Amino acid sequence: MTEGSGTLKVLGYGEDFLTFWAVTKRLSEILHQLEDETDPEKCTVIYRPSFGRRGGLRRSEFGEFDTIIVTPEKAYIVESRWDGSSASFPNNVLELEDVQTRRHEIFRWYHENWKQESWGEFVRKHAQEFKEKFRKNIAPESSLLSKNLMTVLREMRGRKLVDVLLFLHRREPPKIQTTFKVVTIRYEPNRWRIHRAKHKPPMKNKSEHIELSKHSVKRH
Repeated sequence: MTEGSGTLKVLGYGEDFLTFWAVTKRLSEILHQLEDETDPEKCTVIYRPSFGRRGGLRRSEFGEFDTIIVTPEKAYIVESRWDGSSASFPNNVLELEDVQTRRHEIFRWYHENWKQESWGEFVRKHAQEFKEKFRKNIAPESSLLSKNLMTVLREMRGRKLVDVLLFLHRREPPKIQTTFKVVTIRYEPNRWRIHRAKHKPPMKNKSEHIELSKHSVKRH
């Protein structure tokens, strides 16, 4: 970065970026739709916690969530979808895939069964049960997966887990069929900022980019 004053602009698009925008710019609206009166400043947001992408039978990994929102009483485990140009909703119906709901079941099992004992002791007690229930191997002791799990599970210890589908849209949403709690957030390209409160009208072009952050860079 060159010495002097200037601005830093962050542009992005797609589901991941919109999710980050939603939990940083629209967290109060998300909580309101969840009927949660927690002050957003008292929340912890864990963005895209990963538990391995190489899932499948007999493996330990089970995917990643788009975000987790932790309040003093609850932990909202979030799957995000958006109505981008590649989105397809047969018969105008949105349903989560089996792999998405499955990872929620697996994570909930870890949350309910790990009592903060050593991971080695936990594996010895529950490995067979886990394998029979999910047809997968439990996260091995000393693995990166087990370390990630312990870190995230500690952050939400004692909270009630709530499964959430966050749908980000600028058109009329499809019919959503899920047992998850549903939150819908409308976005408009080129309109939103995090660090400045002043409204800026949309740009004349029809770019899908969203301006997430723009702030002054001070001279050091």
